[in-house]
Amino acid sequence: MWQVRTMYRFLFVMDPYATLNMATETSLLLMRSLLQRGHQVWWTEVSDLMLQQGRVHAYAKPVQGIEPFALGAAQPLDVSTMNAVVQRKDPPFDAAYLHLTYLLDFLPPSVLQFNDASGVRNNNEKLSTLRWPQYAPPTLVTQNLSALAAFLQLHHDIVLKPVEDCSGRGLLRLRDSDADASAQLQAFLRDKHGEVRMVIAQRFIVEIAAGDKRIYLCDGDVVGLVNRIPASGKWLGNIHQGARVEACELTEREREIVAAVTPYLKAQGLFLVGMDVIGGYLTELNVTSPSAIRQINAVMGIAVHEKLVDAMLLAVTRTEPNK
Repeated sequence: MWQVRTMYRFLFVMDPYATLNMATETSLLLMRSLLQRGHQVWWTEVSDLMLQQGRVHAYAKPVQGIEPFALGAAQPLDVSTMNAVVQRKDPPFDAAYLHLTYLLDFLPPSVLQFNDASGVRNNNEKLSTLRWPQYAPPTLVTQNLSALAAFLQLHHDIVLKPVEDCSGRGLLRLRDSDADASAQLQAFLRDKHGEVRMVIAQRFIVEIAAGDKRIYLCDGDVVGLVNRIPASGKWLGNIHQGARVEACELTEREREIVAAVTPYLKAQGLFLVGMDVIGGYLTELNVTSPSAIRQINAVMGIAVHEKLVDAMLLAVTRTEPNK
């Protein structure tokens, strides 16, 4: 384990504790490791962040323990005094999330961001894979009903996805043989307010039966991976949707994808990334709050979160004056 001699201050931007899914929660593992190493960890939520005269402030609580979880009293903080901000709010990537990235843009370079706000904002987790179309499954992004209908007729079996969500929420599998296919297309194009929205259509990848592989990248390096097998009779390889996990190895195709993608991710300030690959196709690049570390630890018998903290501390150290 890489050691440091300086005490650093980390601010985590989180969802409310009561909403966290402990089966896949990664942030608490990172916090625990930082605390064990003698660093300060602070907790804030979007509702407690503010931008005033060009400076980012927060009402934040010191994290005093993880098991049991304990927070101290809220204190006003000038976020520019932190060494790092760890942005761990989950999607949906809605207007509130977009506004969060605007606020974090005002932080000085001396405050490292994991991940960089502009990189998160500019790289939608589902759409960014299309920067490498040679590795992506046939995909259409549109709000045009006729284009969607034609895509369905071309590929016969497709998956429809909302642009802004995660964890397998809101996905719909549709076949051209479905009696109500046209009605389902029309309905999917409308959001909960009845407004037409942009949606993603992808050819269904039959290899999902063999699993949806999560490859965890830290500063461009593969630090762990896990295969997620859909539950019996299901087709979603998401842990939140009941998928089971198993150990796996990287294929040559996956190594090729990693090599192609990582220079771009590093240039975008995307330090922690969960890459998803199904049947050799790159399907998602999770950059908001990538998880599955607990499952990777379990199947690989390692402590990936310690590797993440090692790398984060090294990055923070390099930003210090005279380093």
